[in-house]
Amino acid sequence: MKKILSHMLIALLALGCLSSSACTKEEPPAPPPKPALPYKINLVWQHDHRPEVDLSSLDKVPGLNVVSPCWYEIENEYGKIKDKSIDDYVERAHARGYQVWPLITNGFNPDRTKKLLDDENARRFVIEQLRQQYQKHKFDGINLDFEHIYEADKDRITEFVKQIRRATQQDKLILSMDVTVPKGSPNWSLCFDRKALAEHLDYMMVMAYDQYSGASPEAGPTAGYDWVERGIKNTLEEVPPHKVVLGIPFYMRLWHYDKDKKRFYAKTLTMPGSEKLIEEKGKDETFRCRWLEKERVTYYSYMEDDVPYSFWQENKTSLEHKMELIKTYGLAGVASWRYGFEKPEIWSMLEQKLKELEPAKDNAPQPEDAATKKAVQKNKKDK
Repeated sequence: MKKILSHMLIALLALGCLSSSACTKEEPPAPPPKPALPYKINLVWQHDHRPEVDLSSLDKVPGLNVVSPCWYEIENEYGKIKDKSIDDYVERAHARGYQVWPLITNGFNPDRTKKLLDDENARRFVIEQLRQQYQKHKFDGINLDFEHIYEADKDRITEFVKQIRRATQQDKLILSMDVTVPKGSPNWSLCFDRKALAEHLDYMMVMAYDQYSGASPEAGPTAGYDWVERGIKNTLEEVPPHKVVLGIPFYMRLWHYDKDKKRFYAKTLTMPGSEKLIEEKGKDETFRCRWLEKERVTYYSYMEDDVPYSFWQENKTSLEHKMELIKTYGLAGVASWRYGFEKPEIWSMLEQKLKELEPAKDNAPQPEDAATKKAVQKNKKDK
């Protein structure tokens, strides 16, 4: 009898559970993963350390919150790192409200990179040196710029990034990596398994520029809007948007046509340089300009000594259009190549565009708040 009552009780409890669960509302969907930082990234790469471009010593750039000085290069197959770091740079940058994510490159040498990836000791040596540099400088993250890699080494470059990730997690560093837009050449685009890489990165900077590189035999824009948007869409097929940072150019290329060799050649043109050219050539009878709606840039052309010249101008207007893609696709922020090539007006525009994307009520400390507080505390201690 006790057994019968026991079975009946279990059955009633089971029915109660079923009816209870049937009346219970479905759980709301889990919120999307949060980015590594609670604000939109506004990063710029600092290519060298001349006083006029040393961000650690210059006045605070409006809206800028991350600087990436180009400090390190893997210079041989054994993993030795060429070190161009600057003492006290990080401390000065922190006092100005910046995080510091120094860049390390593979030297864009596919043969050297292949040998490095084949050698476990070399890979460990690279990581060991990076950790030593962190202990010396106390920077906030690392930016990997591994390019020109054999497509056959795709999986091994992912494994190397995974190894680096384990080390950066121990030191609580943000790890980011620069990649080209998908569906390009084997050594410059197909060599990246973006989906696998994203699993080991906080951020992936999509270098949405060099649509027509300096080595191209054909002339074209540096970053036409339609090409940039297509690159972002293709990236988002493999990488979640909260990890994607849009790379934009502060430069363009001045093209001229060589009739003898029947091809175009280019040189880098800065934003101030393009405006100077427009001023100089604007009154020439051969000077032409027109707005290109698809690319959302202005195209300029002129003749000089019977040689045709042209450029697709990157400026505040062209970059404003590209910045809209961050909002459209929910990206993590913007990264600009490179500091010193821009007009000052660019910074206020970038700051405003990113502010529009921040949550209305966000009490999370911005990097300048934390850095300033740290600097004030240090000054009090010194006194």
